[in-house]
This record gives sequence, C-alpha cells and structure tokens, in this order.
Amino acid sequence: MFAKKNVVAAAALTLVAVAAQAQVTVYGNLDVSVGRKETITGFDTNGKAIKSGTGAVDSSDMYDSFIGFKGQEDLGGGLKAIFKLESSLAVDTGAAAGDTFWNRNATVGLAGDFGTVNLGRFENLFKLEGAAFNPFGSSDTFSPTFNAMGVSDASWANGISYVSPNLGGLTLSAQYSAKEAAKSTAANYSGGAVAVSANYVAGPLALSAVIADFRSADPASAAAATGPTEKSRPWLLGASYDFGAVKLFGQYGQAKFKEKLTGDDTGKTKGFQVGVSVPVSADGAVLASYGDSKTTDPTTSGSFKTRDISVGYTHNLSKRTNVYAAVINERQKNAFVVPEAKGTINNFAVGVRHAF
Repeated sequence: MFAKKNVVAAAALTLVAVAAQAQVTVYGNLDVSVGRKETITGFDTNGKAIKSGTGAVDSSDMYDSFIGFKGQEDLGGGLKAIFKLESSLAVDTGAAAGDTFWNRNATVGLAGDFGTVNLGRFENLFKLEGAAFNPFGSSDTFSPTFNAMGVSDASWANGISYVSPNLGGLTLSAQYSAKEAAKSTAANYSGGAVAVSANYVAGPLALSAVIADFRSADPASAAAATGPTEKSRPWLLGASYDFGAVKLFGQYGQAKFKEKLTGDDTGKTKGFQVGVSVPVSADGAVLASYGDSKTTDPTTSGSFKTRDISVGYTHNLSKRTNVYAAVINERQKNAFVVPEAKGTINNFAVGVRHAF
C-alpha cells in the first residue's frame, strides 16, 4: 500500500516538474448573457422589413468565449519554442463553436530577438486590428466594426505569421495563408491570402494600418453578396487616444472585389467607426460606438447601407470577473431591390464574463 502511494506521489511530482519545465498555461474566457435578438428575414412588396425576434441565453455577446493552452520551451541563446491552441465555446449549450475544434489558434513557432514566427492556424490581422480600435472589442453582437463595417473575424488556416520585436513603439506583422488547391475551378482559382500590418504606440496614442490581398472564399473584409468566385483587396486604418477621463477610438476601411477568373469589378465596400470609452468609477465604464458602411455594385445603380449605434456599460467585480449590459440599434437600407427596402432591428443583452 505504501509502495503504491509512493508511486502515485512520484508520478505527481514528475507531472509538476514537466509542466514547470514546459511552462504550459491553461487560460480562457467565459461569457454568457440573457437578452433579445432581432433579425430581418425579408421584405414585403412595399420594401418594409419583415423581422423576427426572440429572447435567449447566449454566449460570446460581449467577449469571445474560448479555452486555450499555450506554452514555451527555452532553447538557449534567447531562442524559445512556443505553441498555442484555442477553441471557441458556446457557454449557453456547452458545445464547441466554430468550423473546426481549434478554430481560433493552432500554432507552433519560434520566438527570439528577431521577433516571432508561427505556423498553423491563427486569428487574422483584420480581427486583431478591428478589436483593438473600438470600445466593444471583437464583439460580433455589439461592435459596429464587425457589424456595420463587417470586418471578418475568421481565422486563417495553412498559414505562416510573423510579428517583429518592438522597434521604438513600432511593431510590424505579416501573415500568409497557402491556398493548397489547384486552379481547377472558380472557387479555388488564385486562392490563399496575404496581409501586412503596422502598429505604433506612443504613450496614450495608438495607430494601426493593415492591408491584404485575399483570394479565398471568405474575404478579410465584408461585402454583401461576396461569393466564392471573388477576391478582395481590403485595408483598414485605426487610431485611439486615451485622455484618462475618456478614450477615443476611430477606424476607416475599404474593400474592393473582383471576379477571380475575369478580373471584372464586382463591388466595393467602405465604412467607418467612431467610439468612446468613459470611466465613471474605479470599476465601471460607459461604452458607445457608431458605425456606418456602404456597399455598391458597378453593374447596378443600387447600394446596401448599414448604420449601427451601440451603447453599453461594463463593471468589474474583480480582476477577472465583470458584468455588462449593452444594446445595439441597426438600420439597413437595401437599394438593390425596388422599391428600396428599409428596416431597423434592436438587440440587447445583460451578461457576466469570467477570465481564467
């Protein structure tokens, strides 16, 4: 009996030693809320929106819910081996979320004085830049950046990424996603993607710029009616300034779309977002954001416009737990149909988030 206890104790100590050597961290985010969501399901003959709404318990309304594992090994000489695995979660149901299990990040790489190089699947630069320069972060529900402007939050697979060291406040990044398919059909013709970004931080001021050549089915920036036969060249600018009593955010972006095989113009989207975060106490802040976008098609005289107004409040209960309430009003105008279709929807949620 004592021998068995000694074996168990030795095994436990071995696992602790291995974990310490590998420096593996388990972390994540859990966001669950209750609220009401509306969607526009169609339009009547007069162009009036037909809406559907329901109350629900949801996940990831304000913050991405996920579980992650990351670690590093010191290889000597300032070189480290690193890895990251992250999987999105639907906290309301307990199910995995996303198109694949490790849908956010699944990378292995090296880090040193030269910067960081990763191979695998990773969050694209448009999501990272879009989340950094609006008060609602990467929220798909309340951030006009990911609603009105339609910046993509999809991760890129089969990729290589590079992030430079901090160069006096300037950080450069690059991503490449291999197409890994023959040019046999319009859907995968000239597939793959490449993106580069620059970030500059000087005290309370932060600036960013990202541009991409995206040739896969899912564009790096939004356009209504984007299909698998299109390629896009989007770009996004961001800025923020923290005055202490208030932090200001701003973004502007465009995306042009072309038919992959012929090179014909198929549309253009442009939009902007302005926002503010106002601390009202040591633990609470009011958030507000306005976003506007317009998509046009050169083959028609129509357009599709979206306008979002979001207002929210967050309150920290501790360093890792906070509660929030938020509402978004979205107005759509679809001039691709006759008569012009219009509609307005409202979504709200009250939730709690815990980071671990």
